[in-house]
Amino acid sequence: MNDYEKMSEVEKNNFLSEICNLYYEANMTQSEIAQKFSTTRFKISKFLSEAKEKKIVEITIHRTYDHNSNLELALKERFNLKDAIVFDNSSSPSEDSLACLGELGANYINSIIKENLIIGIAWGKTLSNVIKNMHPRKKFPITVVQILGSAAKNNPLNDTPELIRKLANSYDGKYKFLYAPMYIDNDYARKALIHEPVINDTLFLASKADIIITGIGTVDSIFSSSLWSNYLVKNEEKIAKDLGAAGCICGHIFDVNGNELNLDLNKKLIGVDLATLHHTKYTVAIAAGKFKANAILGALRGNHINVLITDSSTAEKVLYSDEKF
Repeated sequence: MNDYEKMSEVEKNNFLSEICNLYYEANMTQSEIAQKFSTTRFKISKFLSEAKEKKIVEITIHRTYDHNSNLELALKERFNLKDAIVFDNSSSPSEDSLACLGELGANYINSIIKENLIIGIAWGKTLSNVIKNMHPRKKFPITVVQILGSAAKNNPLNDTPELIRKLANSYDGKYKFLYAPMYIDNDYARKALIHEPVINDTLFLASKADIIITGIGTVDSIFSSSLWSNYLVKNEEKIAKDLGAAGCICGHIFDVNGNELNLDLNKKLIGVDLATLHHTKYTVAIAAGKFKANAILGALRGNHINVLITDSSTAEKVLYSDEKF
């Protein structure tokens, strides 16, 4: 053990991996490991701490959340959903909601993924948090596909290609990118690009998805974000609001009843259409926040999703809004 400092970085990492395996997998005590390597328990404790710092070992704590079964049942019956997951956030800080959504979303998606399924992914911070929490116990072949063009977000870690790669790798599966931007202004160029074999093949695969995972955006997020500014025509925000825009899913802007609006922006999109969301076996939306209530309501009324994962305060607002409007 006196030779540890003389080891190469690779040798150190291998040694730390062995220590971690004995401690976490073989359930040996630190004293037993120390005896095995003729060293002290104190040094073994230091090695375990170093392994965590180097991320040779990572510890995941699976928290339990109180579900609001009454709200889950109300959502399922009101909107004919396949599933609704509602965690009780009445006593939780608002900043915990994203973490809760990420863990609950990951657990649900892991539970429905089977061999040889095609999984379509949108983009966003919430989905990034979901995929970060994907730790499947069993690996099997899946194909993860990009269902709409890249958003070119300021944070590429939340954009679709990175999320696709992470999800596929977590299952040792395959992935297929859609090599196109989210919107193309020129109609001629857009139609030509869609008919390119590499783009067309990906869109065809996306249309056959067994599971689609998406977030739900608000109108304000669309028109206040720099992401959309290059695609917005003059007065497009006013036109959208005059038409009753309530939210956005997979790039499509819709009203509170889920009707896709007759907007230029909707016609510029490269990605799956809303009909694809309707015939997909699981279209899972992970979204929360009272400010998203009308957006979520529109997605539910339009049958754009059949699984909703949210919190109790959002669910209550959605159900109230459904009665009010």
